[in-house]
Amino acid sequence: MTTEDEYLDSLKRARKNLPAHVFEKSRFQIPKAEVFREGNKTFITDWNRILKVLNRESDADHLAKHLAREFATSSTEDRGRLLLQGKFSRGLINRELESYVKDFVLCEECEKPDTKLVKEGRILIKVCEACGARGAVK
Repeated sequence: MTTEDEYLDSLKRARKNLPAHVFEKSRFQIPKAEVFREGNKTFITDWNRILKVLNRESDADHLAKHLAREFATSSTEDRGRLLLQGKFSRGLINRELESYVKDFVLCEECEKPDTKLVKEGRILIKVCEACGARGAVK
């Protein structure tokens, strides 16, 4: 067996071990938030759906803190929705969600949303499950 044959066999084994969703050609769309305002409170009513689409169910706190920090307010998760103190428009929230996706969800190398956030010491690392890329995030 030549070195080239060994290399090709190694590639085939690696490809077989990748998750099936890596090979899907579906186009990822950033979710649009459903927003409801009541007095001086803004609710993102489809919070769980957004977390599921972004594959951030385990990192829900990270996204909530990010939004609260960007809007200089406090946030609370309650019964599948996120409460932000203050009046914020749907457009403003959706623009911030897009910014979050670009910084913390999409892979820098392959542009796929199949990433997860891993904390190594004090550094937050974005790990792509599709291509294996790793990189620190701000």
